[in-house]
Amino acid sequence: MRTEDLHSLTGAYALHALPDDERDAFERHLAGCTTCEQETREFAAATARLGLAATVVPGPVLKDRVLHRITTVRQVPPGGGTVEKARRA
Repeated sequence: MRTEDLHSLTGAYALHALPDDERDAFERHLAGCTTCEQETREFAAATARLGLAATVVPGPVLKDRVLHRITTVRQVPPGGGTVEKARRA
């Protein structure tokens, strides 16, 4: 695996999402790359903070509003058409 490719694996490594062969190659690279070491630490810290985030369950009024709106708002057509074009259709 090329070194350039290894630099792109910091996030996946921090999330324990690499297959064994890539993890082994990355760990060998990590032993000598302070940039990747720092980035991996930062990703791991951010991941830990996200894991502690609180979730809020929306109330039934919000659910009802959303379900009503999806019946009245047109989808944007495939191919990147604009919202304005979709409204005129």
